[in-house]
Amino acid sequence: FRSSNVDLFNLTLRVVASGRHAVRVTTRGVQLSIGRPVEFDSEAADVSALECALAGIGAEVVGGLRTFAERRRLVLDDVEAVVKARLEAPLVYLGVVGERGNPRLSMVAVKVYVSSPEEAHLIERAFHDALAVLPLVGTLRASTDVSTELVIA
Repeated sequence: FRSSNVDLFNLTLRVVASGRHAVRVTTRGVQLSIGRPVEFDSEAADVSALECALAGIGAEVVGGLRTFAERRRLVLDDVEAVVKARLEAPLVYLGVVGERGNPRLSMVAVKVYVSSPEEAHLIERAFHDALAVLPLVGTLRASTDVSTELVIA
């Protein structure tokens, strides 16, 4: 392994309108379909862009914990996260006349459930070490209230 002075890793995605309310995203030869930017209909067929972003945070935390545990040879039987978020000023996004504010996430909470035969302090250390280097978590923490909780069974 050779050391390098790589400071940046560039990512490129192609996003194309496909249909009335959907977009098709392509990256690394993989495609996915995403619906409206924000969706308030609980029965909508497509996942919204905001839901995809929150899914990305959950996936990053779960995957990050698994990766850090694996590096330390810790056994994790199951890992699951529940991600909750609060959207400020949703009526501004909807274009309601007279509404003010900035549609933004004012809070994101990630609760991670782990079942493992390992000692709790070892899992907690892996969890906190992972959180310290996860790019989405770091980006969000710089702009909004992000809380994380680990529950070990």
